Amino acid sequence: MAGLPKQIDVLVIGGGTSGAALAGILARDTQKTIVLLEAGPDFGPLDGGRWPADLLDARSFALSLDWGYDGINHPAQPDRCAFPRARVIGGCGAHNGCVAVAGHRLDYDGWAAAGKPGWDWASVEPAFERAKKALRVRVPDESELNPFQASFLESTVAAGFPRVDNLDVPDLVNGVAPAPFNIYNGTRWSSALGYLDPVRGNANLTIIGNALVDRVIIDGQQAVAVEAVIDGEQQRIEAGTIVLSGGAYGSPAILLRSGVGDPAQLRDLGINVAHELPGVGRMLTDHPISSVSIQPSDTLVNEMNAFKEKHWLPDEQVVLLAASRHARQNAFDLHFPAYSSQDPKTGEW
Repeated sequence: MAGLPKQIDVLVIGGGTSGAALAGILARDTQKTIVLLEAGPDFGPLDGGRWPADLLDARSFALSLDWGYDGINHPAQPDRCAFPRARVIGGCGAHNGCVAVAGHRLDYDGWAAAGKPGWDWASVEPAFERAKKALRVRVPDESELNPFQASFLESTVAAGFPRVDNLDVPDLVNGVAPAPFNIYNGTRWSSALGYLDPVRGNANLTIIGNALVDRVIIDGQQAVAVEAVIDGEQQRIEAGTIVLSGGAYGSPAILLRSGVGDPAQLRDLGINVAHELPGVGRMLTDHPISSVSIQPSDTLVNEMNAFKEKHWLPDEQVVLLAASRHARQNAFDLHFPAYSSQDPKTGEW
């Protein structure tokens, strides 16, 4: 394929939040030849002026480049539910609410104790600090909060939850505060901007957008190539190392099409078994969620409209982290984000 290097050291499948970061770090810190394949469009560097305005505007979710996934949310509620995932360079970090909060220390220490060395909090904390710098994470000042967000903060404290300085601390159990976010001058600062833009000029990095990977080709115990549809044509791309970073939905699907999964299921689909791994594509558990909507008072509507005339007005700012009575450890297990949105068509809050 024109534009691809003759020899590829590392081929990264998926330019989402993690794939873009990995490709950028490898291109920056090594001399290896890196190729990044992204199923959605690559709009190039920020200063190129090609990024859609909704993907850059951090005030609200942007769903213009969504995969369109949906499914049954719960057997007791059979209506189909959307599962937003971004099909674009930068992945969901290019369309989400930009809240940047790590997990609790006990989550990471638990992974290490379960046999995953290097995942304890002491080991991963330096990487989180580096990520915060790359993604320009900061904690907003309380003066930046819109009237609804400020009211949520005040009422949560009045209900007995502690007001903390920063939610992004490893030992938090209960606390409310303006959430740290990866927003810079109103721009949603995804991993595409934080990790790829600084190295787009490097000779060892090639980024291919609109490249839909069908499967990984496995020879014995080694992944040697991928088959992808690029510009409407099936392409075989060989590489020394292949990194699958297609997301919680994309990666299992690619593995199954590659013959990695439950042998019985694969044979039923007419797929040759390359590696027996029954867990692939199973036990996906997404966030359980419940939302509460309120009808704003006339006073709040007037305050929000007045605030909007003079201030930047994002939909998400304050988050409460809390430990439920079902928490297995002394750590938060619930997120309560305050969300205040305005209908772009009617102007109603």
